[in-house]
Amino acid sequence: MVPSILKETLPQKSIFCGYLSQKDTPLHFCSGVSFLLVPLRCILWPYSLICKEGTFMSSAAASPSAGLSGTALKRIACVSMLLDHIGASCLESGLLAPAGIYGTWLSLPPAELSAGLTAVYWADIVLRLAGRIAFPIYCFLLVEGFCHTHDVRRYAVRLAAFAFLSEIPFDAAFFGTAFTAQYQNVYFTLALGLFCLILLRRFAGEGLPHALLQLCAVLFCGSLAALLHTDYDFFGVAFIAMLYLLRAKPRLRTVLGCTALVWEYTAPLAFIPIHAYNGARGRCPKWEQYGFYAFYPVHLAVLALITNFLLR
Repeated sequence: MVPSILKETLPQKSIFCGYLSQKDTPLHFCSGVSFLLVPLRCILWPYSLICKEGTFMSSAAASPSAGLSGTALKRIACVSMLLDHIGASCLESGLLAPAGIYGTWLSLPPAELSAGLTAVYWADIVLRLAGRIAFPIYCFLLVEGFCHTHDVRRYAVRLAAFAFLSEIPFDAAFFGTAFTAQYQNVYFTLALGLFCLILLRRFAGEGLPHALLQLCAVLFCGSLAALLHTDYDFFGVAFIAMLYLLRAKPRLRTVLGCTALVWEYTAPLAFIPIHAYNGARGRCPKWEQYGFYAFYPVHLAVLALITNFLLR
C-alpha cells in the first residue's frame, strides 16, 4: 500500500509498509535466493481465487467481457496489501524488531538468529515482495476513479476522511503508538495525488505555459507529500501524475511505470493486472464499495491488536 513508516534511525526504516526500497541496503545473492520466487505465486494467486470476471487480455481496449474489471483489481490490491502488512506489522514489528532486526528486504538473515526467527525472516521477505504490487494498482484505480467520478469533491472528501480515520490504526500497527508525526498513511498520499490530478486537469492545454503549470502542480503536491512524510511521499504523487498523463498511451505507461518501480523488485508485476484492465467497473454491491475503503483502517486495527498484545 500499497500502503510504510519512518523510524528515527536508518536501519529501522525497513519495518514499514510502503516506502520500503531500502536503497541503502545491498542486495545479497545466495544459494537460497530461488526461494524468493515464491512471491510470484502469492501475486498470481488472487487471479484464480477472486478474478472470475474475465480472462487476461493484451490491451485495455478489449471488450468489457474480457480482462479484469475495476472490482477485480481492487480485490487483488487488497490481498497484496494484506500480505505486505502482515509481514511489516506482525513479523517485522512484532517478532523481529524485539530481537533487534528492523526489517529484511532481501538481505541475508544474521547468523546469530535462531532457527525460528530465521524462518520468520524469510517469510517476511516473501510477504513483503508479494505486497509490492498493491500501491501501483491503487494509484491506477485512483486515476480511473478521478476520470470517471461524477463528483470529484466528494471523492476527495472521502479519501481525506479515511486518511485521518486510518492514522491511529496505522501508527499502532507499525509504530506501536497511537500517534506519531514521523510518517503518515497512504491515504494521505492518494488524497494529495487526487489534488494533483485536479490541478493537472485545470492546467491542461497546449504550449509551454500549460506544461510548466502542470509541472509546478506535480512539484507542489509531491513536495507537500514529502513534507508530511506520507507513504511513498514525492514519488507516490509523481507516479500518480504519470499514470494520469499517459492514460491514453497504455504501452508507454507500462514501460515507464515498470522502470519507475524497478527499485521495488516485484512491483513492476502490478502492470500485469493493470494492463489487463478492461475499463469496466465490474459487479460490486454497495457493501463491497464501502468495504474497499474500510478495509484499510479495519485490517490495520486488527494487525495492531495482534502485534501489540499477542506478539510483543
